[in-house]
Amino acid sequence: MTTMTDFLYPPPSSLKGPEFHRVLLSDRIVGALIGSALGDAIGLYTEFLSAAESEEAYPLKRFILFPGNPRDHATPFKLDHHRAPHTPGDWTDDTDQCLLILLSFLHTARTPEPFAAPSALVPLFFHDGTTFAVKIASQPLPTPVDLANRLLIWVQSGLRPLDTLPLGLGALVNAVVNSPDFLRDPIRVAREYWERKMAPNGDKLAPNGSLMRTPPVGLMCVWRSEEETFSLAAELGRVTHADPRCVVACVIGSALVRWLVRGEVDSLGDLDDKLQEALGWHEAKGARMAGAVVEPLYERELWKHVGSKVTLEDLKLDEEGKIGYVYKTLGAGVVLLRMAFRERMKADGPRQKQERFERLITKLVMEGGDADTNACFAGALLGALMGREALPDHWKNGLTHGNWLNGKAKMLLRVLGLEDGGYDGIGDIDTYPDGGKGVLREEDMDLRWRWLEDKTRRKMQDAKRNSGFPS
Repeated sequence: MTTMTDFLYPPPSSLKGPEFHRVLLSDRIVGALIGSALGDAIGLYTEFLSAAESEEAYPLKRFILFPGNPRDHATPFKLDHHRAPHTPGDWTDDTDQCLLILLSFLHTARTPEPFAAPSALVPLFFHDGTTFAVKIASQPLPTPVDLANRLLIWVQSGLRPLDTLPLGLGALVNAVVNSPDFLRDPIRVAREYWERKMAPNGDKLAPNGSLMRTPPVGLMCVWRSEEETFSLAAELGRVTHADPRCVVACVIGSALVRWLVRGEVDSLGDLDDKLQEALGWHEAKGARMAGAVVEPLYERELWKHVGSKVTLEDLKLDEEGKIGYVYKTLGAGVVLLRMAFRERMKADGPRQKQERFERLITKLVMEGGDADTNACFAGALLGALMGREALPDHWKNGLTHGNWLNGKAKMLLRVLGLEDGGYDGIGDIDTYPDGGKGVLREEDMDLRWRWLEDKTRRKMQDAKRNSGFPS
């Protein structure tokens, strides 16, 4: 079996000079992208369970996706109707929607011709006083309308490049995406839906569905300004989620990924300063963007979730009726990031980093709640901080479609000027909104859903039969 490690760089610690910085940035970008998918896949084990139910279902508090020994098996799911359609290593709607943004960016991206002048020479200054620069072509950024189109196709046909169903589709995304005029003006439609259906419910409804998909924004904006990153994150978030709490969470989340990759958040002090900076931008500019909802941010409540003394237990991630609250997911990522900073040592090697990544993500998912979304976001932050060498082998080598995802990560590195080789998104069929396969007819999707329901029912019946319980 070919593992993901076969396709990646040597660890940065084995290199020096400009090559060190190039590989360091590449390592963090791949770490963020694949780390988020791993968090999603591990979080599926406890999604919608309480912390107590999670401990009862997984008393060993350890998850294995790739056992290494052919005679062993991946950790089985607690079998219920939510998990039965999946196999260990699957990601969910969280990663699917991240990929919609990544594929939108890659579709219009291309590397410069071999002998053409670069569009820009972009420098990056490191804490050690060295400078690293790359030659890149100017790339268009995803637009709200393109994301809206891709979301509609995903809702109706699943992720076409991988031919998978839209499992885990959230109620808000489904309602907004299927609204009239969504493709023409998604931000207006999302705002009107919020005003009509959600605002009257006060602070009960500010879901995490836009935050979960924004980590790629921080990666594609790694050479762009903070202003561009903030603005793009807010725009793409508002395609479905108009609540200002959702928008500011997207701004903070995307910017954190960018800052971590660039090494601009490298301590607890940096983290607090940058959180305040992102919040300040939203108050000064984000709330004044065209179509933005003008409502209070509940800033005090935000700091209750991301403040320096907040713990996972404080977040109450399995709180009944509130597990999908966007500040809980944002807080989960920030709390794990703080824990990683506190535990980091100068002599950290790959083994120590992998142990830390696994332990922190496992601790998070054992809290239950919306565990796949929480761990998807947290996995992106930890991966951006510690790099792909922190991703446990027995997780990344068991990730369904992992090599496909790694291939897209490598194309992103080429587009960002961090890996040699050419790329033209127009020639990459996977980046087309329909994956080059066309949109499925409604009757074809109905057949797929019925097949999955039958498979799930048989799986549940077999499990009951094998356990000795009557079916």
